[in-house]
Amino acid sequence: MAVLACTYGLLKAGSIWYPINLLAATVYAESLKLGDSQLNSFHADSFAIALVLHGIGSIFVGLLYGAMLPCSRGDRSYLGLITPVLWSGLLYSIMQLLNPLLASRIDWIWFMASQIAFGAVAGIVVVRQERISTRENLPFLVRAGIEAPGVIPPRESGEKRP
Repeated sequence: MAVLACTYGLLKAGSIWYPINLLAATVYAESLKLGDSQLNSFHADSFAIALVLHGIGSIFVGLLYGAMLPCSRGDRSYLGLITPVLWSGLLYSIMQLLNPLLASRIDWIWFMASQIAFGAVAGIVVVRQERISTRENLPFLVRAGIEAPGVIPPRESGEKRP
């Protein structure tokens, strides 16, 4: 995703620093007050802020994937499209409230394309992962630790459960 964002910066503004400075401007308004030429140049403080924000954003997207995975059955490749759309929709809906000036500078089509590219790669990674059996498909009584006749299979040795 970062590669696509920097490619966008090269194509639109002629600098890879443009999207990085825009990301930093989410919380560091001084970045947006800079002129366009300043948005295209490297600023260590903006880079550090953008790096932290990108890390936090990646964690939240990972949590979104993690929350959606247990709810899905069978082929999970559709998560590579749904998750970026949900995340982009969330950011689009709150950006006008957080920072209207920043919202006016974001190219939402390119942003969505970057998110979908990230989702496609993340979806491929998720689909290739080995499935781990969890307790979510067990009956409630078993998950609660209550032994009930007919719910828990007998032990292999044939002895009865107390």
